Amino acid sequence: MVTPILETERLILRPFQREDASEVFECWESDPDVARYMFWSSHHDIEKTKEWLEFELGQISSEQWFRWAVVRKDSNELIGTGLVYFEEEYGLFEIGYNFGKKYWGQGYATETMREIISYAKNVLKVKELVGRYAKENPASGKVMEKLGFRYYKDIPYEANEGTRHYEGVECRLKM
Repeated sequence: MVTPILETERLILRPFQREDASEVFECWESDPDVARYMFWSSHHDIEKTKEWLEFELGQISSEQWFRWAVVRKDSNELIGTGLVYFEEEYGLFEIGYNFGKKYWGQGYATETMREIISYAKNVLKVKELVGRYAKENPASGKVMEKLGFRYYKDIPYEANEGTRHYEGVECRLKM
């Protein structure tokens, strides 16, 4: 199943393209503040971003990995990414998202993920989703709460390829 184009009031969610590399690098991949609580580490050169994009392009036809580039309709700016993928550790689909710092606090993560959750429910027929966040990142917890996720349990939370350790929260959304 090819990752489809989705649309919200303000956003277009589309598969990534190789041509996105410099925008992705500049907007969020090179920013350690964006990467602080992410499983990945910030990119110090665009070659790492290009490698990441190649991986993502290889997943576009996957049945278990759906990642979208999030683009503002009014300006055509690439502002972030949203994801739903099958996480073998849980035996469930999990969500993920991140946005360039200048787009934080404007409702883009919630708007993006509402559309992706709708896709997971209505197209993928997912019955339950998992989400995780570091307790030190309450903004992500608020996004999950707005999306209807509920506390499931406390967990250890690793970020930056395992180099940072936080107390985390696992949330679940029954659909």
